[in-house]
Amino acid sequence: MSNLSEAVMRVMESKWVVILFVVLGLSMISTVQVQAAYPEKPITLVVPFEAGGGVDGFARALASRMEKELGVPVVVNNEKGSGGRRGSIALFKSAPDGYTIGFPHIATLIYDDTLGETKSPVDYSKYAVILRVDTATFFMYVNKKQPFKSVKDMKGAAEPLKFASTGIGTPSWIIPSAVGAAVGFKSTFVSGHKNLPEAALSVARGDVVGATGSYTHIRGVMDDIRPLVYMSEKKSFHLPDVPTVSELGFGKLSTLGVPWVMVAPPGTPEEKVEKIRGVLRKIIQQEEFKKWALENGYEPDTMPPDLFWKKMGELKEVYLSLKPQIQEKK
Repeated sequence: MSNLSEAVMRVMESKWVVILFVVLGLSMISTVQVQAAYPEKPITLVVPFEAGGGVDGFARALASRMEKELGVPVVVNNEKGSGGRRGSIALFKSAPDGYTIGFPHIATLIYDDTLGETKSPVDYSKYAVILRVDTATFFMYVNKKQPFKSVKDMKGAAEPLKFASTGIGTPSWIIPSAVGAAVGFKSTFVSGHKNLPEAALSVARGDVVGATGSYTHIRGVMDDIRPLVYMSEKKSFHLPDVPTVSELGFGKLSTLGVPWVMVAPPGTPEEKVEKIRGVLRKIIQQEEFKKWALENGYEPDTMPPDLFWKKMGELKEVYLSLKPQIQEKK
């Protein structure tokens, strides 16, 4: 081959090498741009309860602030029904693309798998947990005209005590059953209440003896009710004079709350999960949000995925330990 031909070949090879590097470089830039673009369209935030409730109010407060951080609309979708199951299942089955997130009713799904007659159709342990942002910790309370000044006053009640409930397997059903088994009283339920504020009104009117609910559910009827116990290990910020269930000697029942954990469908890319997690942490740490939360009856309490699942394992153990007593209620 002549020197001229060899020179031409070297030039051609050099050009192809340059072209190859240019193509690879553009590909890498394109990939980075695609990853950095998330999110680039509205995000749906599923709440498995009706609008106006405690979870809904907290979710909407987060959504409005998330929009500012993410630069796209965050739209709350109230997928209510079946004690929170319908929305939780819909969330689980949504596309794992980072554009559907939400608050599944994990406590009820755990109930279904431990004490329910019908197992949950989804494996809740496969949710891509973003961050637990709060827990709806409940009070068990009675109408003020009732003679009970403490939970222990209920021991040995002559007849079953009637509680308002939103349905079998919900905390409004589990908690009186569990406390009754621990203290020594029987309970019966008036189910069918649409939500816990409605149940609180039933107690305030004297239709039933008592019910359960968080501070956001009962604050509107405080003049007519008497909180007897706070289902936690630590005091309530809003009602610190109410004894905790741990103080009464039933510490294991402190797990019987409703965790507000934001999740994504199984299989959602971790980088998208992590981006939402970072935004949530930033919002919840802001003094403005903390002030808003306390003023509106919330007590934000974050927990990372590993600790959250450990806590849910403890809840499952409590449910299983209550199986003999709970099954008597059915």
